Amino acid sequence: MNALLSNVRGLPVVTKIATALYFVLSTSAIILRLRADATQASDPISIASEDPARFIILRPGFAINYPWTIVTSAFVEPNPLFFVCGLLALAFIGGFLERQWGPRSYGLFVVVVTVVPALTSTIAAIAAYAVTSKATLLYATQVCGLPALVSGFAVGLKQLIPDYNVKMLKGALSFRMNDLPGLYTLVVPILYSLLGNLGGVLLVNIGFVEAFIFLRFYKRNSSSPIRGDRSDAFAFITFFPELAHPLVRRISNGVYSLAVKCKLVTSDEGYQQAVHLESGSFGASRAAVAESPGIDDLEPSPEESDADRRRALASKALEMRLGSEALGPSPSPQPDTATTTTESK
Repeated sequence: MNALLSNVRGLPVVTKIATALYFVLSTSAIILRLRADATQASDPISIASEDPARFIILRPGFAINYPWTIVTSAFVEPNPLFFVCGLLALAFIGGFLERQWGPRSYGLFVVVVTVVPALTSTIAAIAAYAVTSKATLLYATQVCGLPALVSGFAVGLKQLIPDYNVKMLKGALSFRMNDLPGLYTLVVPILYSLLGNLGGVLLVNIGFVEAFIFLRFYKRNSSSPIRGDRSDAFAFITFFPELAHPLVRRISNGVYSLAVKCKLVTSDEGYQQAVHLESGSFGASRAAVAESPGIDDLEPSPEESDADRRRALASKALEMRLGSEALGPSPSPQPDTATTTTESK
């Protein structure tokens, strides 16, 4: 018990807030539903209207009535088993990522990868209803829980420690963090489909895409003006089997070119100019920048080397933390020394 309390006290600030919010809202939803009388309604609108947790769980049909659920729903998991899994993911994986990225970057990541997928999933369910006219899509679909954020965690771990090997069941089952997003987005949607949870299926896949876009193009690297991670090791095609690379590259480069034209993301040329200006080597590499290739074919750059360095530091930090936990909790948890190093250029 003391070890558990020590680990909780050692959690970073944003992780503490997110975990506490998730615990309070989820347990409230579970208790409210357990205490509620069994409904006699049969149509989806009446069932949803009588749900005592409708004020914190997002249903596309009630999004206008309770707009705040777009924010609260990510921290509400009415399934007790998924609730426990989400609690562990928030505390341990979220805590690790916050130590590497810092509270500001991690907090923004949590907001983006919870709110945007919830809103996108709601729009997708409404669009499906417009085509099929099935009321269950609006009122039986619950867009809630941490599927989107856990997808984002998987993408973040792939970015930071792609070569870290996880062994389970005494080594009988092992995988690299590089493969974690693919495994999660393959297995979990099947599980949600078997449970009839359309909201979970949408959140897993949309959360994966939103997390990649944010980390690839928008996440600020500490005090550096450089945003995102354009390294080859984090290219979109690396999330897919090699057989699918030609097709995925063609699609991703097409979408990327459209995003550049719409000024939604910085072009590769502008990105590399910023990188070389930051490293003081712009003049020597201007000719190479002029022939900058597509999203998945960037030439090695100072930022590429810096991304590799951050991955090495994150992997070392994880190994040190796991080693210290294996020896037992320390009397006064100290902040992860890799955080400052990782956040600086």
